Amino acid sequence: MRNHLTLLAFVLPTVVGGTTFAADKDGSSSATLYGSISQGVTVTDRNKEEKTRADYLSDHVRVGIKGEEALGNGLQAFFNIYMTHKEKKESSGLNGLREGYIGLKGNFGKLTLGRQATVWKSYMGKSVFDDAAIGLARPGKVIRYDLDKIGGSGFKFAVDGILDGRHEVIKGGKTHAFNAYDAAIGYKGHGLDTSLGYQRTSVDAIETELGGKTNEIIGASIAYTPFENKDKKQSLELAFDYQHHASFGDFFATSADYSFGSQKLRAGWEMLDYDKQKNWQQFHLGHRYYFSKRTFTEVKGAYRTQGDEHSYLTKILLRHEF
Repeated sequence: MRNHLTLLAFVLPTVVGGTTFAADKDGSSSATLYGSISQGVTVTDRNKEEKTRADYLSDHVRVGIKGEEALGNGLQAFFNIYMTHKEKKESSGLNGLREGYIGLKGNFGKLTLGRQATVWKSYMGKSVFDDAAIGLARPGKVIRYDLDKIGGSGFKFAVDGILDGRHEVIKGGKTHAFNAYDAAIGYKGHGLDTSLGYQRTSVDAIETELGGKTNEIIGASIAYTPFENKDKKQSLELAFDYQHHASFGDFFATSADYSFGSQKLRAGWEMLDYDKQKNWQQFHLGHRYYFSKRTFTEVKGAYRTQGDEHSYLTKILLRHEF
């Protein structure tokens, strides 16, 4: 039976990728199979020898199923189980849980329980390239509340907390209940998508790009679309991110994302301005070509500098989403 289920999990995406299935005759519940795979080649000198090396890159393999059920009176239940493949010795297949949550939504807003994107992860980081951005992203034991389109406007608000009295997620946590929380507010409309966010942990648990951990981050993120022509599939999006990493310093990132027809050009810059370290900077260029809505190739390169240290990274990928 297990073999049949495994086979089904891999056959369904090819046959009915992205299709929603009605689970009940009256259509009150449904489930959707989805996922993506990205494979390619990487060329970089970011290694101990600081020599250029080319290697195969298994960027990611992800498969998920999500669904919802109408409960009446405008109330809906929903769930999401999202599996991923992590490279491990003597391991194959989907061996990691990326997201796994259940919740309720209605006129009151949305309540979500389980492993999921934090409010910080959802609201912040609108710049296309943000390797040095930090924050807890998809931890477990999260209780999250969202309220979108407040009063029919473009404003939205969200909070979450990690209920971790056993300190399994936040190692060495100080409290016997919530050991981390996020809050954010955002606005979307008139070509703007803006957010303000905050994340805090009871101990230093938020890892930084240059080593060390902090317990508090605050930031702002904005994306602006000066023009968009859907008929010609043409648009330009500009983005800027700022984060303050407590006890360390500041992070800045900006990017431009230009789409035209089946192609997309991207450029970006990011910097870490830490008090006790030399400025860290990274410059990005990228290009995508879409064979279809779901399948595209991507070439992207990054040049990094910090003091007298310099390095580069190039990736060539083929990706399919279903």
